[in-house]
Amino acid sequence: MTRLGYILRKHPLARASAFIIASGLLLGFLMLITRTVSVIPSITTIDPAVGTPGDVLVIRGDNFGNTRNTSYVEMSGNRLTESCYLSWDNHEIKVIIPGNTQDGLVYVVSQSGKSNPEFFANESAIPMTMPANPMQNIPLITSISASKACPGQLLTISGKNFGSTRETSNVYFTSRREEQGSENQLPQNINADTAFSGYIAPSEIDFDYEYWSESEIRVRVPDGATSGSVHVETPKGKSISQPIIIETKGGTKKYTSHNTYLIQTGVDIADITGGKNASITIYLPHPLTSAAQPMTKLIETKPEPLIENYRNTSLFQVFAEPDKKMRHTLSQNFVISSYSIETEINKETVRQISDRQRMLCRTYTRADELVPADTKELKELLPGIIYQVKNPYRQAELIYQYMTANFKYSEKKRSGDVDALDILKSKRGDAYTLSILYTALLRTAGIPSRVVSGILVDADKHTKNHWWCEYYLEDFGWIPVDVALGLGMEFKPFHTQLNSSEYYFGNLDSQHIAFSAYWTTIKQALAKSRIIVKPKFYALQSIWEEASEDITGYSSFWSTPSVLGIY
Repeated sequence: MTRLGYILRKHPLARASAFIIASGLLLGFLMLITRTVSVIPSITTIDPAVGTPGDVLVIRGDNFGNTRNTSYVEMSGNRLTESCYLSWDNHEIKVIIPGNTQDGLVYVVSQSGKSNPEFFANESAIPMTMPANPMQNIPLITSISASKACPGQLLTISGKNFGSTRETSNVYFTSRREEQGSENQLPQNINADTAFSGYIAPSEIDFDYEYWSESEIRVRVPDGATSGSVHVETPKGKSISQPIIIETKGGTKKYTSHNTYLIQTGVDIADITGGKNASITIYLPHPLTSAAQPMTKLIETKPEPLIENYRNTSLFQVFAEPDKKMRHTLSQNFVISSYSIETEINKETVRQISDRQRMLCRTYTRADELVPADTKELKELLPGIIYQVKNPYRQAELIYQYMTANFKYSEKKRSGDVDALDILKSKRGDAYTLSILYTALLRTAGIPSRVVSGILVDADKHTKNHWWCEYYLEDFGWIPVDVALGLGMEFKPFHTQLNSSEYYFGNLDSQHIAFSAYWTTIKQALAKSRIIVKPKFYALQSIWEEASEDITGYSSFWSTPSVLGIY
């Protein structure tokens, strides 16, 4: 040591070299400690372990980091690109499985190191016993016209084996909802996976399907679609999913807490008199399927209908029996899931409808059998409500504020064929007339809007017929409004809203069950039949009962849909 000390004292170069060596040893020791203390990512599960490209893969574990930064996911030896990531936090990562993914290992890689692997299998590559010629007619998507789209945007899907006409085929988009609802078990004959499939099909009442052929589909992104995947299903099978990013402009929409109901609808027909073949046709409504009401499953019907689904109704026929007074009870039980809707709108980014010739816009801005838009009274009234405002969201808000400030809710429903515009004088209206007036004012302003008809379920499981509204914003979708509840209509909610007037403009609770969001025109089955219309009931349709000309008399009792269970 003495000689080493002597050398260090006499030679500056030796001292510098010793300092460098010591610093290197110290830095290496610190790096070793840091490496030891740093926590390497750990994967516990991946879901699904067997899937197809375009599906959403959920990776759960620990130490992923609250933000991705330079970290990444590796699948089957390939590092995922930026567009594949949907969300990233310390315990869960969601990615879209790329189209070229094969069987292989999944890793999470961060600065701290590489996680343990989990094995992923490509479902389409798994061998299985197949009948002869199985794959020839399965739909195949070769391209989609855009990788990013907004709700309402027109997409062209190219491929083959789609079928020359759509019939029962559909396109399906990912639709995410927050699964916060009752923890009670669903009825035994309802499978939870079926109930909440996580997909949504384009809507016929929104005219989302514009063209369908063997090799090309032109379809609009449906209201409620979210980033994930899109696929085509035909009676021959399901195509491989393709990834797509959905961007909602102007704000956000969430489908949050839900309730699942067992609902019974029905009618009693009695004292039928008439000839031997005299008949009565009954059109019993079905609930509406939508983004906020994704499951509407018929689980029981008594008796069996003549046609199970005609224009969103079940068609029954009962016959007169001479010298007998028969009583017929027709009933149907549905399991219906209903979600709360919460919207947040950035007013400044909302824009007017760009394509006024789009069928949705043309249909829901004009007067129809229900909504008296563009009347002289409304044209004169509207400028004093919306002033010079051009923003459609602000217009809808101003019209709502005008109604909540100037009208009162009346529990008494006006009977007969009464003009909804009469309440402009009385300033009092029931849910039905208030919804029609609000929709009529919106349509007069050029905003696509419609009346939704259904039932309201209170905390005591009591039901009542109810009506509310929806209006449409470009690149966003439908926004709910309940004028009657905004005006303080008596109602027992599961969760009390602090400010009903504010809440029910843009939001809706899960206690609303919709049966229709448009006027359904049903054609008479017989040329000389007599029809019964129920204009202020839980569905909007042109015929409820149809009696053949040789029916001489009968009685009918329609009940408001009732709740048999909440799950």
